[in-house]
Amino acid sequence: MTASLDQDPVVAFLGLGLISGSLAGALRASQWGGEIIAWGPRAPSLERGQALGLIDRFSLDLAQVVNEADLIVIGAPPVATAELLPEVLAHAAQGKQPVVTDMASIKGAIVAAAHPFYPRFVPGHPIAGSEHSGVQAANSDLFQGREVILTPVEGTEPTAIATVEALWVAAGARVTQMSVADHDAALAASSHMPHMLAYVLTAMLGSHASDPMKHGGGALRDMTRIAGSDPVMWRDIALTNRDAILEAMDAVSKEHDHLRTLIAERDGAALEALFSDCRGLRRGHDGILNPILKNEESSA
Repeated sequence: MTASLDQDPVVAFLGLGLISGSLAGALRASQWGGEIIAWGPRAPSLERGQALGLIDRFSLDLAQVVNEADLIVIGAPPVATAELLPEVLAHAAQGKQPVVTDMASIKGAIVAAAHPFYPRFVPGHPIAGSEHSGVQAANSDLFQGREVILTPVEGTEPTAIATVEALWVAAGARVTQMSVADHDAALAASSHMPHMLAYVLTAMLGSHASDPMKHGGGALRDMTRIAGSDPVMWRDIALTNRDAILEAMDAVSKEHDHLRTLIAERDGAALEALFSDCRGLRRGHDGILNPILKNEESSA
């Protein structure tokens, strides 16, 4: 399916934080011709987004914003998205029937909340983020080379999928599609689990009597950076994708126990083999995990 737009639609962001603000900024940088508007439950973040030039205008009236938009992007944590979605879809179905998408990092709970069925709703998830939060941290380059996963369900309109795909392509992202179940299982391992490990490591360091964090270097910085992420969002993710995350945690525990055994038994050959395998696996994915670095190297 080719990502294209026949016109410059009015895009409405429902909730204006890091991710939605970054997407608005990316659209601005791409010379997106349509108007960019926003809604939120409180004015301060919306006023800040307008002052930063990310949006043209905003309203605290949800129905008004939904009725004015051609394309709606819900930018809220998972639980808030699931709570907001039925009202948004009801307004959309009764009005001009805009395309609706979301950016929550779990999809099962979101799709379950999308009732009654609305064929122009396209669940989505950009695989990008930051340990910072709030619209003031918006970065228009956040999605360059990053993957965005769409999880349309049976009956989703192809034109709606194409519209959401075009939105993300304009922001510099590469778009793929997965089933809802496959998405939640994959992201539990590749995104949610790294955050859980960062929290566990940070908690362990914080309880250590010698305060080892004050002696940390690059390794500690890299391993704990995401522990500074939005705690409300990650609480929601942990609870709404609980089963898949617990399965990933069990798999990590198994690998941890194996590594502990090798160290306890002083099995240097097995340790070196494990570390070599892991290095090869990681380096083999540099082009995916470091897309901007790869682009810089290829253009040098």
